Amino acid sequence: MKKPCKECPWIVKNKHNESITNFSIKNDIAHNCHMGKNGGKNLWNIEEKTKCKGREIYEHRKKISEYS
Repeated sequence: MKKPCKECPWIVKNKHNESITNFSIKNDIAHNCHMGKNGGKNLWNIEEKTKCKGREIYEHRKKISEYS
């Protein structure tokens, strides 16, 4: 699994990033990397190649905790 970007909202905490992560958790949806070529404005129009790595790590940990 690749590392999240330096500005990943799942790693860097601020008001804007918290709104992204909270919306993602609340609606249980992934999002594109906001730093990627095809991310940014198309944050919620998910493409596997531009999916946020921080969200993938969150999903992976969530899946593991469900099986524990």
